[in-house]
Amino acid sequence: MTEAEKKEENSFRNILKGTSIFGGVQVFNILISAVRLKFVAVILGPAGMGVAGLYNTASLTIQQFASLGLNLSVVKEIGQSKEDDRRLSDVLSAIRPLIIISAMLGALICVLFPGLLSSITFGDYTHSPGFLLLAAAVFFSIAGGSLMSVLQGLHAIKPLSKASLIGSIVGLIVGVPLYWLFGTDGIVPAMVVLALSTCTWYFISLRKALHVSASRWNRELHLPILKKILTMGIILMSNDMMRNLVNYLINIYVRSHGGMEEVGFFQSCNTMTSQYSAVVFAAMAMDYLPRLSATSGDNKKMCEVVNRQMEVVGLLIGPIACTVIFLAPWVIQILQSSKFLMAVPLLRLLALAVVVRALMYPLGYIVFAKDNRKLFFWMESIGANLLTLCLTCGGYTLFGLNGLGYAAITDCSICLCVYILVNRHLYGYRFSSRARLISLLALASGLAMTMICLSQPSVLKTVIAAIYLVILTSISAKMIWDRIKK
Repeated sequence: MTEAEKKEENSFRNILKGTSIFGGVQVFNILISAVRLKFVAVILGPAGMGVAGLYNTASLTIQQFASLGLNLSVVKEIGQSKEDDRRLSDVLSAIRPLIIISAMLGALICVLFPGLLSSITFGDYTHSPGFLLLAAAVFFSIAGGSLMSVLQGLHAIKPLSKASLIGSIVGLIVGVPLYWLFGTDGIVPAMVVLALSTCTWYFISLRKALHVSASRWNRELHLPILKKILTMGIILMSNDMMRNLVNYLINIYVRSHGGMEEVGFFQSCNTMTSQYSAVVFAAMAMDYLPRLSATSGDNKKMCEVVNRQMEVVGLLIGPIACTVIFLAPWVIQILQSSKFLMAVPLLRLLALAVVVRALMYPLGYIVFAKDNRKLFFWMESIGANLLTLCLTCGGYTLFGLNGLGYAAITDCSICLCVYILVNRHLYGYRFSSRARLISLLALASGLAMTMICLSQPSVLKTVIAAIYLVILTSISAKMIWDRIKK
């Protein structure tokens, strides 16, 4: 790729284009997930949502452990090799056995320890059969995630988007009737259907997207590649596993101190904030990381890439988060039911936390792109996850359900400050004047909207919030348009 092509790839217009493509897919996936979430909420209720949340966090924890953190490591290795067919063929040969072994390991954990997993997760052994069946969901989720990583590394936008869409649609059509027919007993079968359908379409899409095939195994050639992928993968695994383990422990803590319904409220709010923020975060994972990795050897160019990404993220996440904060009561009633209305303040607080997290993520990727493994391990795997666990459990103990929101805001704010200081000291990162302005605008707008909406309800408050949202959206849209025209 020439210098001119690289510069164009990292232009504001091209970044926004990548964000809009992946974001558009996420919008559709959000609609599909919203329909599925609505069925779960209406058919299963808050307690059923709690059961689904515990199964999901248990599944994710097992997946992160068994997958050895290969996903991001594979993305980086494939992304660096996609211009060299021979190197790409060797990388594919090295990762193929890893995909099979990691998927089988995840399934084996569920098969060998269903009683233990049920006891830890639910406090009894009644869900042991569910964990036996969960083995299939874990197997296909790990395999599908690995295939997705190869597509992501290849920057195969259309095949990746199509596979994601079709998987979601099939999961909805086949999975939702299982809730209606079997109640909470249909949760795990629905997870299996979703994982299988998504994995299948990723496999089909990858076969079409690849223009080279895996080379024949050669110990001397492929072992160094395997070692490199595994070394970084294990560090990433420790981070992902710790994060999901922390989420797992938090859910168990909330269940033991507040009950299954409170877990359901927490999970429903987390799901909704994750869905809308995925419009931005998915684009960062799919589009930003390969571009950042390509410039990681040049701090000046890297700073330019980060600042452009910060601009795009800030201009998008501010209006999106403020819309969710303003519409929270209606969002909950439409997507779930009136039984979940007591979680409205929590949803608004978590939406504000996502604004901070969105600005934190572009900075958080720098250490990974720089391949600073020791710092990444201590900062991300240990420090950030311990901070989340302590703040969340402490916040819930002191302030109840809303304390989970206060903890999330505090957690993300501390991490953002740490990322700024570390990247400034080690890699000379500096905010551009425009990136700083847009970031502050996003933070201020989210905080202002949250304060307005959490005040005493009144018609005047609603009118002020609506006017504020229109003004903010208009300003962001104009700034985006001005940047595109340049």
